Order: sequence, then C-alpha cells, then structure tokens
Amino acid sequence: MVKHTSAYDIIPRFGTLKPEDLRKADDYLKVETLNAGEVILRAGGVCEHLYFIVSGLVFSHTSDEKIVWYESEGNSFTDVNSFYTREPSDNFIRVAEDDTTLLSISHEHLQQRYQHSHRWAIWGTQFHQQELTRLLRYYEALRVKDASERYFDLIAAFPDVLQRVPLGHIASYLGISQVSLSRIRAGTQKK
Repeated sequence: MVKHTSAYDIIPRFGTLKPEDLRKADDYLKVETLNAGEVILRAGGVCEHLYFIVSGLVFSHTSDEKIVWYESEGNSFTDVNSFYTREPSDNFIRVAEDDTTLLSISHEHLQQRYQHSHRWAIWGTQFHQQELTRLLRYYEALRVKDASERYFDLIAAFPDVLQRVPLGHIASYLGISQVSLSRIRAGTQKK
C-alpha cells in the first residue's frame, strides 16, 4: 500500500496548483481514517464531498449489492451524479479496508475555491478532464471487451485486487457469475 503524507502528495496538481494554493485550502480539507464496513454515503443521500484516497480501499454498490466500482490509494472518488447535480444518490459508498485514510473537500468549499482562485478553477477543469477520460475508458471497455478481457485489464491495472477484494465483488463488478469468474481464472472460459 502506498502511503501519502499530506494533501500536497495526494491532490494532483497538474503543474497548476502551487503549495500556497493548497495552504489556502487547508481549512477546507478534511482528513479522516475509517474502518472496513463504514458507510461514506447511503443511497438516498446527497454526496457532499470529493474524496482523495490517501491509503486503503473504498467501493460503491447498488441497493441490491451490485458492485459499481472500487478505488484504492492515489485515486479520487465521489458519487459523480449526486455531487454535481446535488440530487440524492442511488448508490452506497463504503470503506473496504481498515485504516482507510481519506482527504476530502466539500462541494461548497470546492466551488468557493473555484470562485476565488484562478489556479483552482483551472485545476478543476484539468481534474475533471482526467476523470472524464478515465470514466470513458471504463465504459468503452464495458461495451467492446468481453468479461475475460476486462478481468485481465483489471488485474493489470490493480495487481493486488485478488488479495484485497472478495471474488464475489470482482464477479459483480465484471457483470458475471462467480462460476464464470472461476472459469476465466482457470483459463477454461469458452469464447
């Protein structure tokens, strides 16, 4: 697990944010350490924060327990629709590992940073472009790749996923049964 030591390490700066920009945001940045099973967002609630994972693992799931995504240290997360529209979420966000440390900024404070700092406003554009590109890659993979290809892409991008995420969650994330996942892992999946 990669350990980050401060906001300066975890928030991507894109060459735009200077240390003084982060210092000015210190009062708005919240650091918390949570344990496995703790709920960050409940379905029906509005997602109030953009999070950066300092260490640990979080995931999102639907009310019927289908896995939407997992994110680990070095990445960011929020319920995108709820955070930006200010509408209730359809999903839950939970902590997957003990001692997961998160850095967050509220929607309100992020908007204030954008309004009061040209560099933060530019950063917001760069950050959202990066995240939109990442989401686009994910959705394109769902459309054009079969489950086996998505599984091997997942292993390549997240090598320790099998040690950190239950197999049932991986199968749900890939949109397949655990039997199909077992066949893929065993190399017996028929094409």
